[in-house]
Amino acid sequence: MAIKDIRLFPPLAVARLGSSPEPLENYDLEIRDAVSPRTIVPAESLVLDVDGNITRRKSAGPVQFRDAKGLIKPVAPFFELHAQLDDCSDWVPLTPELLRQNGFELESVKWSAHLGNIKVERRTGNPHDRMEAIVEAFNDHTAHLVTGTCKNFIDGESVPLGHVQYARSEEDFPGLRIRFTPAHGKVYGSKSDVEDPNVVRVVYDPAKGCWPGYREPGSPPNTYEGRRLTNPAQIFAGYDTPDDHISYGYIDDECDGVIEVQIEGTGLSAFARVAAGPPTFAPDSKPVRTVADELEQVLRGPDAEANDEELAAVRDTVRRALETVRLMNTGQLNKGGRTRGVGMARMDYLDVGRKSDPIFDPMVAESLAIRSRHERVLLALESGALAWFARILRDYDKVGDLTDEGRRKMPGMMRSADGRHLALTRRQVSKIKAVADYIVKTGAKPAVQQSQAAGPAIKPLNLSAQLAFEAAGNPPNSRPDTAISNAFPGLEMDIRNVWKRILEGLVLHESLNFVLEVEREDLKPLKGMFIMKIAGIELTAPVTGPNADGITGPLKDAYGNDRMALEWSNALADILHEYKGKSVHCVFQSLDGKQQHDKDLTVRHFFEHGTAVIARAIAQPGALTESLCAPWQNDYRECSCFYWAANRPDYVNVEPRADGTSAGQNWMQRDRTFDTPKVYINDDWQDERLLTHSDLVQNWEKALRFVIGNEDEPPIA
Repeated sequence: MAIKDIRLFPPLAVARLGSSPEPLENYDLEIRDAVSPRTIVPAESLVLDVDGNITRRKSAGPVQFRDAKGLIKPVAPFFELHAQLDDCSDWVPLTPELLRQNGFELESVKWSAHLGNIKVERRTGNPHDRMEAIVEAFNDHTAHLVTGTCKNFIDGESVPLGHVQYARSEEDFPGLRIRFTPAHGKVYGSKSDVEDPNVVRVVYDPAKGCWPGYREPGSPPNTYEGRRLTNPAQIFAGYDTPDDHISYGYIDDECDGVIEVQIEGTGLSAFARVAAGPPTFAPDSKPVRTVADELEQVLRGPDAEANDEELAAVRDTVRRALETVRLMNTGQLNKGGRTRGVGMARMDYLDVGRKSDPIFDPMVAESLAIRSRHERVLLALESGALAWFARILRDYDKVGDLTDEGRRKMPGMMRSADGRHLALTRRQVSKIKAVADYIVKTGAKPAVQQSQAAGPAIKPLNLSAQLAFEAAGNPPNSRPDTAISNAFPGLEMDIRNVWKRILEGLVLHESLNFVLEVEREDLKPLKGMFIMKIAGIELTAPVTGPNADGITGPLKDAYGNDRMALEWSNALADILHEYKGKSVHCVFQSLDGKQQHDKDLTVRHFFEHGTAVIARAIAQPGALTESLCAPWQNDYRECSCFYWAANRPDYVNVEPRADGTSAGQNWMQRDRTFDTPKVYINDDWQDERLLTHSDLVQNWEKALRFVIGNEDEPPIA
């Protein structure tokens, strides 16, 4: 029974920030009613003590997301070590007994970690602004601190990013596992003559680097420097001048990277990825498009067939859409006008000068009406309603269609990574259309097929099961299907970044068809150019709609362009499926459109060979979070399009009025109590009735409240 290979499962987990010393207990999400919120039910948790001992525990409930002091419990995921044996086709838990049978002791198993926060480097372009934490190989059971250091920090200063701990293998719990516990969600500052109450400690030295005082223009020029900015730009804490947004020099303790294990003397090693982001504040809901959807499309391609597995996936997608709109004030997001804080209709005007009209008739877009529409689809999923729903889904390459009909496609009033209206992944759309067609043609549900779900043993070729693996003790909000994917830019991670190095030798912009950097001398002429086509596939789409005068035609952005970059994950879905590891013909164009270059480049493998782990070559430690807000709390105040309502709610405590419309409150409202009038305050961060940036930086754990069953928890003392 020789060990042929080893793996860490899950291949990707989400840790969630919180300062409580008690990690969040495990729970299940049960669906007890077709359209009601999921029910949070206690499940068996693994408790890891300071000496690495594991015990099992299951609370009587309800699940507590805070401790007795009101501090939020962090989500601290476990990673389990599995092995493939030469006489077995499955992945099985690696135990001390299996090690001994192969001539190895537990001391042969060595763990390490490499995590990073490179948000500052992404803005300044200075590699000395890269914050990294390396935990060297260990095999003891104490907690090893993950300490972020940076060349531009004050000498001796660092930022705590959490800790990793190797659990002891015990007789009734013999597997090998490691746990990552994230940091507290704190903000650190830069040396200054003025004391800043927003930061817990000063770590950055402005004599070494330019992060405090770093500036980005309000109207970026159509040059390399203007195009290299993150999309959206200016998403860091700072102040405004007439021309620029200038950084305060804040640094947060989000991070991402790899946890690795090796068995000394065998050449066997494995790694998994983890990203640390904020809590899920509506933990009984899930986003409509998630990181799991993105990874599944890469793994299985954009096309799906009608079967019982896909029917279940379609049902889940529609439910997630309902859970999202249930927490959105869609009536507010639908409004035209130029008032601060209004959602998608306003963004269409600001971004490309589209006529400032509502997207839908106001009564159709009212929150209760939108919710009812989604409930009807979910209730009638196995009838003709699904065919109707499939017909109105937005195609990925029509996101620039801002005509009345184009803006009314589904998902509605949600913003995408490309800055336009959201489209689901191509595979999600394919599933819905395949199942809808099957039901229409046959009048029946797709036949039940044997599926390979994750379980105690995983088939080596079933990479989907590896992606979906549920490690013992890990709560649902540690899984990729609770992380926002096609986000602008995101909360837990910005999955757009995994595409930046998909072509060997190039570093692409995370959300534009633009070459940020080149990694080979022969590719230097391509730096600062647009990449227009890969293997003949267009990477841009036209933007059309009525202008301010109501005349329908091309609409131009601030650079004067009437075409927009398509998001990488959908645009390149076929490329990754057909050409990974192969050379493809690419077409490049200069910013002014006067020069063109053609080059054949190799498509990197998205996953490590034979695994479901995002490859090292396309995402360095810190890459998954590099283009998020700095600090992350800014995203809670800057966002004005709440398509991630499952993790960052918008509209809460909603109830019907006598006229059939809804009444409710803004989640960011300061004084929400049971007796507070249910009047939605438009989400303008300058409104003193709403939480400010400083409120969130200094006191986010108490200021932000969990919403379960669409109801607020009481104010936190």
